[in-house]
Parts: sequence; C-alpha cells; structure tokens
Amino acid sequence: MDDRQKGRLERYLMNSGRFMWGLGPGNQQHNYRWLEDKGFRFTKARYGLVTQQLLRHPGIEELLTRLIIPTVKEMFPEETLNELRNLWYIGELPDLKKDINRLEVKGNGYPGPDRAFHWRPFIEISTQFHYVERWGELAGIWFEEIEPFIRENE
Repeated sequence: MDDRQKGRLERYLMNSGRFMWGLGPGNQQHNYRWLEDKGFRFTKARYGLVTQQLLRHPGIEELLTRLIIPTVKEMFPEETLNELRNLWYIGELPDLKKDINRLEVKGNGYPGPDRAFHWRPFIEISTQFHYVERWGELAGIWFEEIEPFIRENE
C-alpha cells in the first residue's frame, strides 16, 4: 500500500461517522469486546481515541486484513457485494424491494426493520418510509480503495 492510499484510508477511518464504518456488532461495549475477541489491544476510551490507538498499532493495513475485510466478507456474501458494486459503478442506489430484499446480509444482534442495521456499512435505509436513502459510508471506500488493495495483495 503506498503512502497516499494509506493516508486516505486512515483519514476515512478517523473521520467516519460510525466506528469502524459501522461494521461492529452494536454498542460501545459490544464493539470493544468484538475488537478484543479479534486480538486487538487498546485502552478503552471514546471511539475517536480508540481508532487513533489502533491506527498507531497495529496500523491501517492490519486493521484491513485482520478485521475490516474479513468482517465485510462474513456479512456480505460475494453475490451481494457484486450486486452492490455494479449499482455503485452505474451510479444507482439499490432499490429496497427489487434489490435489497432478495440479497443476503448477515450480522450480529437484532437487524432492525428492513434489516437496516446490518446494511448500514453499505447503504442507509429509511425504516420509517421503507426505502434506501443513500449509500453508506463504507460503500465508496470499499469499492474505490479497499477492493483495489485486496487485488493488489492477492
């Protein structure tokens, strides 16, 4: 990973509206247990400080290879990622009824109406009006930055 890409990914993670791009299993206590179960060591503090600690050690590449990439692949089967990627590249939001309800997504805990909680890393769903509002914070980062990193390291 070159320094420019590394810097971009670090800034995306630090400035994310959701801790670890929303890939964790729930609240702060669950998210920290999830990190500890995956072998990450840190001093418990607010999310921003924990993110900074993890970016210092083990660093963004380790976070990607040991946590983020495996978690995405566990939650989103390849067929689901392919569908989302195709829609991303043509600039179209997935349709809740036509696309999302037929695609598989897995997650921990209660998924919420329309399985919205599990979809959050890639899409934001309005559970009140039952439609896809926008792409989630991870979508662009995954398709434009992380997938090229994966291909580079295969």
